[in-house]
Amino acid sequence: MHLNHSTDLIVALDFPRADRALAFVEQVEDFPVVFKIGLEVFLNGGPDLVRELVHRKKRVFLDLKFHDIPNTVARAAKQAALLHVEMMTLHLAGGSAMMKAVMDELSDIPTLKPKVLGVSVLTSFDDVRWAEVVRSMTGHAVKAVDSVLNLVDDGVSWGVDGVVCSAMEVDLISARYPSLYTVVPGIRPEGSAAQDQARVTTPALARKMGAKAIVVGRPITESKEPRKMIEMLLKDLS
Repeated sequence: MHLNHSTDLIVALDFPRADRALAFVEQVEDFPVVFKIGLEVFLNGGPDLVRELVHRKKRVFLDLKFHDIPNTVARAAKQAALLHVEMMTLHLAGGSAMMKAVMDELSDIPTLKPKVLGVSVLTSFDDVRWAEVVRSMTGHAVKAVDSVLNLVDDGVSWGVDGVVCSAMEVDLISARYPSLYTVVPGIRPEGSAAQDQARVTTPALARKMGAKAIVVGRPITESKEPRKMIEMLLKDLS
């Protein structure tokens, strides 16, 4: 167990419209949380939504999971940094050339460089679904945990500041890389439905296993009392 650390609560703003996301932020803006901007709300609100949250002095996690040719991802990463976000994601499967291009691009603006988080295996995958993917690429089935650990080892050697992984792997990763910023999605408070997540756990257990941050979306944003839900989660993380 790895209890000697603080764990951030990241609230996923999974809304179809930027105005709804901002209205929600106003409801809970006095809590010490990070707000995650994902694909859905970004495609509606765009960079202006990010700028508005930064203007309000909110901690922003831009979660667009970049994965493309090195030059394209590097230039996109620079644009994310220029928005003054605190952290951003890219897929570790993009490889060393993509990561090197990103790091080279961000080295030109060191004061604005966000935490670069490498996405390993999405928490919607279980071993069966993941085996389908790797078998189609390699001809062999591989367990999700093995792929995650290999990708994380590579990501650390490439200079990532943190990784996104499930609670099923965070204990092993934290033991291997105690200073790495580990972000765990697929978090469900006691009694919540797993929905489309396959590798899930509770907030308190994720913290005990070494998570530096957890991501919670619908259990908060769809709650009738989101403030109470956040209070409960922060208590679990304290």
